[in-house]
Amino acid sequence: MCRFRLVIIMVLASLAFVSCDDEIFGPRSLEGTWRVTEESDAFGRQNFLTGIEYYPGDDSRIIIGNFSNLDMAAQVTANVNGLNISIPPQSVTDSRQNSFQVSGSGVASSNMRRINFTYRIDGDDYDAVFEKQ
Repeated sequence: MCRFRLVIIMVLASLAFVSCDDEIFGPRSLEGTWRVTEESDAFGRQNFLTGIEYYPGDDSRIIIGNFSNLDMAAQVTANVNGLNISIPPQSVTDSRQNSFQVSGSGVASSNMRRINFTYRIDGDDYDAVFEKQ
């Protein structure tokens, strides 16, 4: 009988932890404002804010605004698969109608509060760390 109670308590405790994780790190966990530290040989180190939102009705795709500090009109789309984020090759246009070729990938931390990205813009390589505000 004591062993049965112990099993019940362990099952209930594990459900409580899963429930908490879903609330904190559940669907749309990437959505919000992010502080970015970006480095490249072409432009050195820069810090800026960016925003991430999900495509309406699609939790497997995100939109990153102000990508690489180009401006809010420069929106990059990316695919999300678990903690992995891929930026398929695409052309991005800023508000001055300048066009940039972008591609890359990133990995989010298990708590979805940090993303390490590597990407390429017009042939230049970038490393960036996104930290959720």
